[in-house]
Amino acid sequence: MRLFILGLWLFSLPVLADTVSFRNDREGETYYSSRSNKRAMNAAVKKLGEGTIGDAFNEVLKETKKSNLCSFTFNQSLLQKLKDQNPKFKEYEGALFYLRSQNQLDDSTVRILINAHETVTTKVYDKNEDQLRLPSDALTHEILPIIKSFEGRFLRNNCFDDAYKSLYGEIRSVFDKVTSRQLEALFYEAFIQNHIDENLYIRLEQARKNELELKGLTLKAYYQKVSSLRNQYPLRDTEEKSSYVTQKVSKMKLSRRQYLLENYTDMQIVFMGNIIKKLRTRLESPKAEILIYDRNEGVETILLEPMERFRLAIKLLRKEMAYLSLNTFFYGGSPSYLDLMTAAFELGIIPASELDELVGIEEIWNPKKTFWQKARVWVTTFGTVATILIPPPYGFIPALALVVIEYTAGNEKNANEEDPTSLF
Repeated sequence: MRLFILGLWLFSLPVLADTVSFRNDREGETYYSSRSNKRAMNAAVKKLGEGTIGDAFNEVLKETKKSNLCSFTFNQSLLQKLKDQNPKFKEYEGALFYLRSQNQLDDSTVRILINAHETVTTKVYDKNEDQLRLPSDALTHEILPIIKSFEGRFLRNNCFDDAYKSLYGEIRSVFDKVTSRQLEALFYEAFIQNHIDENLYIRLEQARKNELELKGLTLKAYYQKVSSLRNQYPLRDTEEKSSYVTQKVSKMKLSRRQYLLENYTDMQIVFMGNIIKKLRTRLESPKAEILIYDRNEGVETILLEPMERFRLAIKLLRKEMAYLSLNTFFYGGSPSYLDLMTAAFELGIIPASELDELVGIEEIWNPKKTFWQKARVWVTTFGTVATILIPPPYGFIPALALVVIEYTAGNEKNANEEDPTSLF
């Protein structure tokens, strides 16, 4: 009997190993909480019902394999199942917002699926050939065979977004300064010369109009990245969520978590999170000391006071952040304090309660306030002047508040004036 059960378990391993899930395990209130998005969600639920959308989604998940993850085919399968229930159903994005509201998807997955849906629903109109401008004859002659080989070389074993990005990259290798208008002309030229059929021409033109080559993560890349992070840093509580990471990034149409996952590799995120982990360890350490050795191996021990430990930890933080730009994994990029905190939460290093408490102190995020104006709010929030002068060894929120204040105030010169009575 035991061998029979063991055999069943071993038999089920390949199936379990290929189970796909996009369940939200980090994000609090969704980034897609606008009134228009809520109206779209309500319209989708009204047309089909909550159970129908959820059941269709679960069926598609069961049919989806990790090795074949693709936002375009996923959308096609899910939309078809929804239309099987109601042939007139058109509120697909609303269905995605509903699945997000139930935490079956997170915002990053929703963004990827919406990008794919917007691409395939973009209308392509007839062209006025007189307005199309091809590159030089030599370049056109070299690029057309690349477009002709799209299905055989790029699309055969890849999702359409990956295939299009590869096509675009190869065209750029031939003509680095190719413009969108020239791509438009090249795709049309390939079509009228019968290098590609009408269906493929429309798909390429839809991708060009939506600048698919500039879109961040593909569904497969996103899933692999998050899976890698969860394997390295298993979450202590998958129900712990923070609305800090779904706040909008200034001057961008994406949330902090979406920005983190689209712009940094899993290795970079681990590096960033570990910097905050070391900051926390230093701030919570009950003792720090400096050892000075003389030529006779004699030792002078200097014990650091709480304020000195605090300032040392902050200086080490700035130093390590500066070194990140020199790290070969970052290619000269310089993550911000906010990126580091988002990375730390993604890895479970900072709990949601601390991040959300920090977000609640609205005044420190005001870009029009100076450092010391924000610091007065900090003092009021955390109790006493001693909090800003000598933060408690076990106070992590005040420390995070300080780095946010320095980051948003843009006035570190006044913030870092030297105290002659303090080593650091």
